[in-house]
Amino acid sequence: MKINYYSTVYKINRKQQNVTRISMNEYDYGMFPLNMDFKTLIQIVTKMQKICFQDSNTNRKNTIRLKKLLSETNEATVCIVISLGYPENETNIMNFVDGGSATLQKTNLGFLKYQQPVINEICRSKYNKTVMLGKPIKNVMNMIDKYVLLMMNSSTRINGVYLYIEKNPEHGTHLFLTSYYESYGFSIMTHDDNDYIYMYKSLEQ
Repeated sequence: MKINYYSTVYKINRKQQNVTRISMNEYDYGMFPLNMDFKTLIQIVTKMQKICFQDSNTNRKNTIRLKKLLSETNEATVCIVISLGYPENETNIMNFVDGGSATLQKTNLGFLKYQQPVINEICRSKYNKTVMLGKPIKNVMNMIDKYVLLMMNSSTRINGVYLYIEKNPEHGTHLFLTSYYESYGFSIMTHDDNDYIYMYKSLEQ
C-alpha cells in the first residue's frame, strides 16, 4: 500500500474560530483546505490523540480542552503543525493511517524574559503498522523550524524554539524523550524545577 503524506502549518484565528493554511515550499498540503473550522481540526487531533496519548475523549473532555487551548489569548497557541499519511486515492481527510502533529504556543514558561515559541502536544499516531510508513514527526519538526524563522523575522525578541518534558511522564521516560529531542537539535537548559526539563534550539536566520 502506498501512503501519501500531506503536511501544513495552520495559523490560528481565535476571533473567527478557524485556522488558515500556511504553505511550506517543500511540503505537499494535499487535501488540507485553505481554511478549516476549529470543530474539524479538533476532530482530527482528538482522533490522533486517542493513539499517542491513549486519550479516549470520554465525555468529550479532550475536545473541550483542545477548544480552550486554541481559543486562549493570554499565552496563545499561534499555530498547529500537522503531517498526515493517507492511502493512495483517499479523499476523506479523516481517513489517515499515520500522522504527526504539534502545537506552537507563545509563553515565557514562567522564567524567560519574553514570550517565546514553545512546542506542545507532540503526537505520533500510527493506525496501520503493517505498511511502510514515513516520518511525519520529522516533517512537523522541520516545518516548526521554518515557521519560527518567520516569527524571528518579524520580532527581534524571539530567539529560537523551546519545549519542555515532564520529569515523570505517564508514558515512557524523560531520558528517552530528552535523547529523542536532542536528535532534532535541542539542548537541555540549565533552568530547573521539580516538574519539567526545559530544552532549547537556536535557529540560524
